[in-house]
Amino acid sequence: MMNDNLDFPGGDEDGEGPSSPWPKRLKISVQSNAVDGDDRECEGSFSYCFHPKREQKGKHCEVEGEQETYEEEEDPGSTVTVRPRLVTLTDPEVLDCYICFEPLSSPVFQCKNGHIACSSCCIKLGNICPSCCYLIGHIRCRAIEKVLESAKISCRNTKYGCKEAVGYSKQNDHEKTCIYAPCSCPLFLGCNFIASSKQLYKHFCRKHPTSATSFLYNCVFSVSLNVKGQFVVLQEQNDDALFVLNNRDEHLGNLVTVCRIGPCSSTRGFPFTLEAKIHGSSVRLRSLTKNSQNWLEEPPSTGFLLIPSGFYGSCDQIKLDVCIQRNAACQRTYFV
Repeated sequence: MMNDNLDFPGGDEDGEGPSSPWPKRLKISVQSNAVDGDDRECEGSFSYCFHPKREQKGKHCEVEGEQETYEEEEDPGSTVTVRPRLVTLTDPEVLDCYICFEPLSSPVFQCKNGHIACSSCCIKLGNICPSCCYLIGHIRCRAIEKVLESAKISCRNTKYGCKEAVGYSKQNDHEKTCIYAPCSCPLFLGCNFIASSKQLYKHFCRKHPTSATSFLYNCVFSVSLNVKGQFVVLQEQNDDALFVLNNRDEHLGNLVTVCRIGPCSSTRGFPFTLEAKIHGSSVRLRSLTKNSQNWLEEPPSTGFLLIPSGFYGSCDQIKLDVCIQRNAACQRTYFV
């Protein structure tokens, strides 16, 4: 039975607010072993509206974690346990915009025929529905908006360790910043290991302990590159972070840069310095590392050092002094 004295929360100005936090009317069957002193079993049913933290018509509610126990005061021995109900969405793409194929987010609009679109697509299309040419962009689709409010989806990086479940419309934002984005082993010709950057670092230490040049942040170390060589893997001694010294042979010389193997969501670059010397001449580059989830054969359009062919040694090798910084600045005295 409805309790008319309960005050219901108000809606938005247009009369349509978010999904009600109150549970809907439940019809609950209870079974009692004794009624009026009789040992016969009987089954009765009753229905009522309830609020999880209020008393309703002699019914007492106790909230225990994710399940709720209701005790009837007239018969303290009978209890009813209500567990959350799960809904399976077999095709999550129904919650994507039919025009741009991106996850829908409020507000969602519909035309007179019920075709839906996100607000940005309505503007791009001049408020003309591409399916039936009716106007679209003025009628809200409240049903879909309320589904979006309650829909949760797991991150696509679940198998790499991410345990986040986010709102359906927020999945792209989360995955852009997810630290569990898969990274591949830089020794891709002989190893196809793919995992989060943290697990990749452990894998490299365990499976390829002699395949990287070890270094310390803020300290200068020397690397020899073959003119035709493609890359050298660098691994920091303390945090096991992996970097790749990319090398590409061009007509004018070699293009060399440093990238870090890690999720592209990380915006923090590591300052690095490269310097090549020969016969009293030197070329130097100061730049920031870019993150890459796999080794890139092509160097970036900026942030690389062009080493002229005159810097090649007698064995067609290039000798570089390298410093990768974790702090703000590398000591310049290293390169004096």
